[in-house]
This record gives sequence, C-alpha cells and structure tokens, in this order.
Amino acid sequence: MSQQNDLLNEDAIEEREYQINIADVAKELSTLVVLPTGMGKTIIAFMVMAEQLERHPEKKILFLAPTKPLVNQHARDISELLDVEEPEVFTGEVRPAKREELWDENRIIVSTPQVVRNDLMSQRIDLDDVSLTVFDEAHRAVGDYAYVYIGEVYREKDGLSLGLTASPGSERGDILSVCETLGFEHVEIRTKYDPDVVKYTNYIEKKWVDVKLPKEQREIVDKLKKIKEKEIKELQKFGFLENKNPDRISRKNLIKARKKIQGELHSSDQSSLYRAASLIASSIKIDHAVDQAETQGPDGLREFLDKLENEAGSRGGSKASKRLIESAEMKDVLVKLKKLSQDHPKISKVVEVVEEQMEKKEDSRIIVFTNYRNTATKVKDRLNELEGVRPARFIGQTDKKGDEGLKQDEQIETIDQFESGEFNVLVATSVGEEGLDIPATDLVVFYEPVPSEIRTIQRRGRTAREREGKVVILITKDTRDQAYYWSSKNKEKKMHKNLMRLRDDLESEISVGDPMDVEEEGYEVVEKKSKKDLKEKIERNKSKKEDEDQRSLMDFEEEKKSEKKEEKEVKTITVDTREQNSRVVQDLAREDIKIKTSQLSIGDYIISEDTAVERKEVSDFLESITDGRLFSQARSLSENYQQPIIILEGEGLYERRNISDNAIYGALSSLACDFRIPILNTQTAEETSSLLTNMVKRKEKKKKSTSVRKDKRSMSTYDNKKYILEGLPSISGTLAERLLDHFGSVRDVFTAEKEELEEVKGIGPSTAEKIISIISE
Repeated sequence: MSQQNDLLNEDAIEEREYQINIADVAKELSTLVVLPTGMGKTIIAFMVMAEQLERHPEKKILFLAPTKPLVNQHARDISELLDVEEPEVFTGEVRPAKREELWDENRIIVSTPQVVRNDLMSQRIDLDDVSLTVFDEAHRAVGDYAYVYIGEVYREKDGLSLGLTASPGSERGDILSVCETLGFEHVEIRTKYDPDVVKYTNYIEKKWVDVKLPKEQREIVDKLKKIKEKEIKELQKFGFLENKNPDRISRKNLIKARKKIQGELHSSDQSSLYRAASLIASSIKIDHAVDQAETQGPDGLREFLDKLENEAGSRGGSKASKRLIESAEMKDVLVKLKKLSQDHPKISKVVEVVEEQMEKKEDSRIIVFTNYRNTATKVKDRLNELEGVRPARFIGQTDKKGDEGLKQDEQIETIDQFESGEFNVLVATSVGEEGLDIPATDLVVFYEPVPSEIRTIQRRGRTAREREGKVVILITKDTRDQAYYWSSKNKEKKMHKNLMRLRDDLESEISVGDPMDVEEEGYEVVEKKSKKDLKEKIERNKSKKEDEDQRSLMDFEEEKKSEKKEEKEVKTITVDTREQNSRVVQDLAREDIKIKTSQLSIGDYIISEDTAVERKEVSDFLESITDGRLFSQARSLSENYQQPIIILEGEGLYERRNISDNAIYGALSSLACDFRIPILNTQTAEETSSLLTNMVKRKEKKKKSTSVRKDKRSMSTYDNKKYILEGLPSISGTLAERLLDHFGSVRDVFTAEKEELEEVKGIGPSTAEKIISIISE
C-alpha cells in the first residue's frame, strides 16, 4: 500500500484498501475504474490527481463531468479534499475568450466536455500541458458525445487518462469500445461482492410493493389495449411485426418496425407502405397511452390524450392521430376518463411510504424517482400535505408547454437545499439518476420500475452511501411495471456476472486488475500471474517515461524551433452556433481547421468574406420549401455574399410525402437561376465535411492578390457605369442595373445614404453598410 499524499486532506478522506490499490495502478497506467455507485470513485480520482500534481507541478489536470451541477460539485470537493489552489470551473456561461485566458492561468480545470471540445476545435486551448484527464461517467463515450472527440485528441498526448463509471453496460464490447475511445490501457472492475469491497458496502433493504388498479382505471386500460390490438393486427399483415399476441409487442418492437418501414419508403413508392407507416405511428401513440394509464394514472393519460386531440384537430395533423381520436373505442375512453376523479393508487402509496420513513427517522432524506414531470408535480403536491415533509421537484432544463425546466443554477441550489435540510424529499425525473452525490439519502422510492439496468443501478445508488438505506419499488399488478422490473433485475444480474467474467475475458485484450483476497487479520495481495504482468507493465511504463524526460533543454528548444519553421498559416472557418455540435464540425476540426463559432444570421458556415454556405439536410430542405424559409434564406445569402452555396445533404429528395417532384424542381431551378446559388449534393456528414475542407483550402490558396479588372474589351458608357458598380461588395449585374435605374448616375449611388440604398430591391442593410464602408475608406 502506498503512503497517502501530502496534498490529500487526511481528516476528510477515509482510507479504503481497494481505493488505494486501484489508485496505485491508475497513477502509472491510463485506467478505467468500474465501481458501484457510492463506493468512492471520485476519491480514487483525487488520489491520482494529487500524485500527478506532485510529479508534474508545471502541468494541468482536466476533470470532465457531464453536467454543470456535477462540475460544480467536483470543484467544491477538490477544494475541500485537496490542499491545492481553487480549481477553475468551465461551463458554457464563461465567455470563450475568458476561458482561453483562464486555461493559461490555472492548473486544475473542471469542465463540461462540450465546452472543452468546442475550445479544442476553435484552437483556443490544447492538451499538450495536461498530465491527467479524468472522464467522469466514462460510459458516455459513444457516438457523437463530446468525450469521443476529446479522447481522440488526448490519445496523441503523453498524459494519463482516468475513467470513472458505475454502469458500463452488460456487454464486453461496451467496455472495450470505451477503452479504445478514451485510451485506457488497464481496467479495474469491482462489484459489491468482491472481498476487498464488501467490508465497505452498506446494507440496502429492498422492497417491492404491489399496487392494484381500481376497477374503473382497469376498464380504461383494457379498452386502450383493444385499440392497440386492432392497430397491431392490421400492421402484422404487412409483415413488419412478428405474428404473436399484440399484447406482447413492445415499444422496442414497434420502433424497430418503424425503421424498417421508413427504409422501404425511401426505396419504394408502394402506396401500401403509407398505410403501414400510419399504423405504426398510431400503434406507438396508443402504446404510450397504455403506459400512462397503467403506470402513471388518469392525469398523465388526460394530458397525453389532450395533446393527441389537439394534434388531430390541427391543420396538417397526422392521419394516425385523427384515426385514433375519431374511433368509437377512443371516444368511449374519453367519456370514461372525464368521469374519473381518483388518482393512481401509487400516489397514496408514495405518501404512505414517505410518512412511515419520516416517523422512523425525522431527519431522513428521501428521493422519489418518476419518469414523468406531471407525475412528479402530482407526487410533490400530495407530499406537501404531510407534516414535516418538505418536498421539491428536481427536473431537467428543457422548458415544456406550461412547465418550465430547472436551469442548472437552480438544480445546484435545489441539491444544496436538500443536503442542508431545507427540503427533505426530492421528487426527481431521470436528471437525478446520474451525478447526484448526496451521502445522507435514507430512502429511494421508484414510482415505477425502469427496464434499464444502468438506470436502476444509478437510482438505487442514491442510498446507503454512508449508512444503511432502503429502496422501495412500486409495481402495478398485471401491467408492464412487472415486465420492466424483471427485465431490469435480470439485466443487472447478467451485468454482475459479466463484470466478473470480464475480468478473465478482457485479459487477452487489455490488462485487468484483480480484487485483493481478504484474510481475517487484514488485507493481503495475492501474487497472481496477472498481478505480476501488471507490475511488469507499470515498470516498463515508468522506464519509458523516464527516458522521455531525459531529453535535454537544448533538444527541447531545437524541437520548438523546428516546429515553428513547419508552422503553416492557420486555416479558419466560422460556424453557426447551432452547428457546433454536429459531426461535420468535429470532422473539420480533425482536419486541423480552426473553428470559430458565432451566432450567424445568414448561412451556417462562412468560408471567407465573400463565401457563405447553407447546409441543409434533405428533410429540412423540403420543409423549408413548404414553409417559405428557403427563398428568404437564399435571398439573404445572395444579397450578402458574392459566392453563396447550398449543400444538400442526404438521400431520398424525391421520395418524401406531401411535396410534389415539380415543387422540388421549381425550388432547385429558382436557386440556380434566380439567386445564382450552386447546389452541391452530399450523402453524409462526412462528405459535407470533406467538401467544406476543400473549400477552405482552396480559399487559402487564392488569398494572393488578383486583378479585379481583366476584361479590357470596348464597352458602352452604360456598360462602363454598370462595370464600376459591379465592383462594389455583393453587387451583381442585376443589382448594378437596379442602382442605375434608381439613382440615375454612379455619382448619386456613391453619395447615397444607407437608407436610400436600402430602397433598391435586393439590397438589404448588410449590403448597404458594405457599400457605404468601401466608398468611405
């Protein structure tokens, strides 16, 4: 066991053998740590941080976490548990220019990954001086999530990586994928049953409570199921679903079938497919209605059916919604629902469970999890009626109709108030599953089970962190609640088995740590072959790093001089803020193009002063034809840029419904002929990125000064006047003619005020400003 680092606050950190042993490895090898929630993954990170700060005092530590509340929480913990300077917090609220300055001035940065990714792409920061990057909730490193790009950049550096997760998924490939993405060369896996962990695991009392639906609510559920059965039986005739009992067709099956139908719609014009598409849409809607009726109650169902009625009655509303609402069966459901005044019995059961806990322990902290905001509101209102219970709703940031989300500052404040006791019950949606670090939670209530083992582990992990805890799961009898409960339980059991098996399976692909064997008198590390191999790997790693550190200052200076000689002019592209999280922008950054983000009023990508690109996916292009946006956007592009371009990305331009081929031909013709905008087609985001990269490179090559006047043929007086005006910014031949027609002479154009120029058709405020500016200079 290694000695505790002087930078660690000994009074605040409990020494746990498994943490120290995992940290000892993570100090030498880039490591993914898989550890149950509440078992101190963050403490391991602090141990590794302290070591890196001592070894490399001149270098930086980057600590990444998915949300702002979690970022602020980690920053507070670093200040309390490490004897170091205050860490700097990076979020989207800190101006980019300020972040660049703060990056240079600080050693410890705690940030959301999106901010760091954007700063890397904009070349405001680099990771050259980072000795350790911590990826909290490392299992998120998939797809287009910001961790993926950061990991790709950081793998090219010499620093250590440390990943933390309680829920890596149940598949071997999931862990290997995260390791490859973030550059982990070693994995440490522990379960609560491992000998070196079990001593520190607090007992969790688990209880599942059956709830029976009242007769009136059961009747509504049965009627909704009959509607679903009717829709699915017709859908099964098309061959997109298995011919099994419609009641056993899950939402997952329906979504999979929808993808198949959409795929065939793109490659076939069979009219029958449109009927199948409508049926799949109605089946998904009615399945959601069943879910609300079974697991949430009448209020949730009313809210959903109200939305469905509004959609059916709206102009352009879907046929699926209209067909459902107008059916006799649904009308019967709506009549019965109006007469219903009782809540779902789960509401009173939550009240009962919370009241019982508060009677046992007055200073209890309780979290009630539910999938839906309207249920959270209902539960909170009922708990408010209990003496001594002070509930608060804890929801996400998104504003919904009639329901404002909690801004991140409000989320942080709510957590602080919960911890201090101002609130003693949190009624939370999924936002509370990940990243809440509240050690004094005594009870967690699941309003409904969730089929995901990861979400179940995260919910349950909110209790029994420092003392025994309790979990109560409410299950409505004879509903999908039961299926979800057993699904989650089986997946979790599989995940535990897989984690233990993975320690053996992964050894052929990556080094894996072993739990310590425990003896009555204490802990003793048993020398296994894998332990010896690991020690050898660490020694090789140390030796390699020592060799690298032996480079003399002279060599370093020579290298820097050489790098400066090879430096080329930085290629830059300006990107609209709405595009900055796209795959296109990440691919551009990979080509070493500096990304400047700005809230652009015209275009998505600015290549140069005279070239702007509007990127449109096929679906957006078609929508912009029908709602009229396309031509106003084209007008703005052509008025403000000499070289406007539209990139049309994707397939199936002529295979969508509700818009004729002639309308598409007309739009394309107008763009090319009336607005003189070339339309370039790409199939994927990668192709779009390649096209933009080539544009940027061509512009860089053409930055050399070229003659503005090359045509020396004889011209008439009118042509000469027109020729002069065409030299003004964004003035085409047509606009030059309009200017002459409006003002009569070149002199009057040159002496005109901005407002007078704007009177000419086709000249907007931006073009007018450019003309005034060039004439005045």
